Parts: sequence; structure tokens; C-alpha cells
Amino acid sequence: MASSPGQAFFDGHVALISEGKIDEMVDHDYAEDAVLITFFDGLNIPPPITVKGRAALKDFFSRYMQAVGYISNIQMMFAGDFDGKEGGICFQATFDSKLGPLTVADSWHMRNGQIAVHHGFFLPTKK
Repeated sequence: MASSPGQAFFDGHVALISEGKIDEMVDHDYAEDAVLITFFDGLNIPPPITVKGRAALKDFFSRYMQAVGYISNIQMMFAGDFDGKEGGICFQATFDSKLGPLTVADSWHMRNGQIAVHHGFFLPTKK
């Protein structure tokens, strides 16, 4: 059982993206006018990348999951001040993927129970 509204939101987000349910994840988790700013460099697009709106987010996350392939063996640190409607969620995660081990750190500004602004940082993990 999730220990907070933020952890519950995060767990649902990870479950949807891990299952490849990109459209459902974006529609459920992101505000219509959401903005994603990321340093992910696995798409042959020079970072930073700015993505605005659900259609662009669906395209980005579809391409992201094609590059990453899968997410497994997640180890993470989580912090949040999200009451189920407003606040923020921040996490750092290391996981296995087809690119090898990855470390990501993200912060989400939440509005009306959805991600309004998503900042994402990424780097391959050294073994």
C-alpha cells in the first residue's frame, strides 16, 4: 500500500509507463497544457528538450520507451508534498533498461491532481 498520495500517484505512473500504456498514462497523469523539460539524450535530439501538451508528450514518451525498451529493478529515493491535488513530487531512480543501467531524477509540479510541469534529468549509470 502506498504511504502517501504522492507515492500512490508515482506508483500508478510507473505501472502505466512500464506496461507501455503511454496514451493512458499521459491522459491520466498530465494536465492538457503540461510542459516537460528534460535532458534525456537517447532520442537523437540534443538536450535540453521541451515538450508541450498531451499530443507531444505521447510522442515523446513513445519514443522514450522505444529507446529505453523496458524499466526493471527500480531502486529509488522519493520525496513529495502532494495532497492529491496540489504540491510537488521529486524522485531519483536507478533502473535497468535496454540502454543499460540508467539514473533519472525528476520533479513534478502538480496542479489539480495532474503533472503541470515536469523537469527530468538523466544519465547512464556507470558500472
